[in-house]
Amino acid sequence: MKDIDIIPAKLKHKVEDFIVEEVGEKWETKISENFNPNLNTNLENLDLSSPKEFLCCEMEKQDLDHFSTIKDISLILNKRNDEIGYAGTKDKRAWTSQRISITNPDLEKIKSFNHPKIILKNFKWNKRKIKMGYLEANHFKIILRDISKKDAMGIIKHIRNLEWFPNYFGPQRFGTKNNNVDIGKLILKRKFKEAVKKIFEDNQRQGEYMKYYLERNRGDYLGAIKKVDRKNMLMYVNAVQSKIFNDILGQALSENLDFTKKGQTSCLLVGYKTRFYDGRLGEIEQQTLENHNLKLEDFDIKEISYLRMKGSFRKAVVEVKDIKIETLDDEEFEGSKKIMLEFTLPSGVYATTFLGNFFDFI
Repeated sequence: MKDIDIIPAKLKHKVEDFIVEEVGEKWETKISENFNPNLNTNLENLDLSSPKEFLCCEMEKQDLDHFSTIKDISLILNKRNDEIGYAGTKDKRAWTSQRISITNPDLEKIKSFNHPKIILKNFKWNKRKIKMGYLEANHFKIILRDISKKDAMGIIKHIRNLEWFPNYFGPQRFGTKNNNVDIGKLILKRKFKEAVKKIFEDNQRQGEYMKYYLERNRGDYLGAIKKVDRKNMLMYVNAVQSKIFNDILGQALSENLDFTKKGQTSCLLVGYKTRFYDGRLGEIEQQTLENHNLKLEDFDIKEISYLRMKGSFRKAVVEVKDIKIETLDDEEFEGSKKIMLEFTLPSGVYATTFLGNFFDFI
């Protein structure tokens, strides 16, 4: 992918400017023509004579984060959070549609379901719960705003001709000022005292748990680290893997290594069982790890078993499908253009990663 000039644009100016529709193996969800959550839930097409353990439906939401959505549905339907199945999480500031499953539902509660930001529709019985991994892709319809006419005309050609783009991890994974990476490296190097200090600076709520523990267990910094939420600890170590991945990919692409050919389509997510590629890519991998002052065995954190990272792979480049693009006058910003984009990406690939190849979000 050739270097191009990144242009400024406004993303998610309005909730309906960012639409996501989920694509599974045997389903494609669609947003409604109008978002009207005040309508009664419709079960007319559901076969009530042959109920099964799981009731699947499409869930639309607007301007609500994923975990708040699941929590609210669970409360309204009198279910535990883990009784609501889903194949993937979706953006907060967006209009999204996806499939969920409800375990042993109370149909009367389904009928009376009402939430100002959630719609449940198109119900079908299913023999199994929807789980992470069932998702194949996401279809996006996105409007980027406040773009100059010159920039809009220049960028359209590049997007239309795009076949693939680098699958970098986005900056949100690394935290403010790269803090997640710094903390992760301290943990990998077993510098638990320094990691405790850094975590406290980065996240005072987590730090308070550690401070309370250390007041009663002076000097036990490993024990204090173990008091940190597991999700956060994984985030720190995963951030290091992600940064190394980005650096390997960036260097490999700068040397024009071809990730579209069979046998070399991925880059490493480094772990203690990693085996480096042969040839130039393997040399780049080893040099990048050395540049970060890390060794493979550093990822075998026996002191905290769930942080032991064996290593894996991630697609180096991503094929983007079904691209449609149109430029119109922007009704929100006088004298500016808006770009309307439609495309499909594999599951786990963020639209912002794709768009970041062309736009600087303002």
